[in-house]
Amino acid sequence: MALEPPLDTACLLDCVPELSLARELEGSPYHHLDTLDHVLEVVRGVECELQEGRVGARVGEDRVQGLRLAALLHDVAKPVTRGELEGRVHFVSHDSLGAGMVRRIGRRLGLSAGETDLTATLTALHLKIGFMGNPRTDYPPERLARAAGPFGEELAVLSWADRLAAQGPRLKPEHLRRHEELCTWFLRVSRGLGPHPVPDYAASEGTIPSGSGADIGYAASHHRLLAARGTGDNPAFTRLPRPL
Repeated sequence: MALEPPLDTACLLDCVPELSLARELEGSPYHHLDTLDHVLEVVRGVECELQEGRVGARVGEDRVQGLRLAALLHDVAKPVTRGELEGRVHFVSHDSLGAGMVRRIGRRLGLSAGETDLTATLTALHLKIGFMGNPRTDYPPERLARAAGPFGEELAVLSWADRLAAQGPRLKPEHLRRHEELCTWFLRVSRGLGPHPVPDYAASEGTIPSGSGADIGYAASHHRLLAARGTGDNPAFTRLPRPL
């Protein structure tokens, strides 16, 4: 898949036809682009942040392609979750549902376990840094850092690029400053809790019925999130939700 700049939109839609539903899909007032253009802007924003390093994340070359893919897929579930309440647009659970869709897309694209783990994890968590400081959040800083595991640096980049790509009429300069502070705060917490080991994907091959890289990677992501919330009990990844 051609994710290096300049982006070939036709090629990307051919590889991920689910994104075609995002064309002309209106977002919230915090967004100024339709959902497809927003996603493409996030991919470009990731490239920009990797060069500029504004939030100070440290992303290895071996993670760049997976990060690009996560940027492309992070809102893949928005078309099937869009709703309105009292005149406001909502995409309830598009993050968690999107992570499940990453599993299916990963099978089709032949993604490795590591690529799927990174992409599913970032898709599931891409909103969480923005709410990290809220006392009612389900992912306070340390829990979020544990859920992101070895992909904390990549999560900070995606979160920042996602924020920059949402320049709707409700966005104010202080919102950007605050989000930059949240990203750097998250990175400090993540590094303080580290190092975060990468799962032994090969050891899990016999526990997943299909044995595909996408299923193994999704299992690792799914159980890391459960463990971070105190509900995971099986490091062998033997139980998974039904594929979407």
